[in-house]
Amino acid sequence: MASHQETIHGKIVQLASGLGHDARDLQFDQEIPTSGYLDSAAIMELIVWLEDEFDLAIPQEDLTLANLGTIDAMVAYIGRVGTT
Repeated sequence: MASHQETIHGKIVQLASGLGHDARDLQFDQEIPTSGYLDSAAIMELIVWLEDEFDLAIPQEDLTLANLGTIDAMVAYIGRVGTT
């Protein structure tokens, strides 16, 4: 079973590939918005996917770099608010 980090990383690689980018080397602590791998639409798609994948309802005020800017931040956020 893949860890949350690996699952999220895989989704980012998939989204980046759709934009013509190879994000396989994205580090878990690397800021996603500044990495250049995803555009704003892909980032929103990632957030919607996170909600579906981890059974979350992410409120507007939680859409911050501290919560969702890196894979590690996402995993920590899921751990704080998630049910899975």
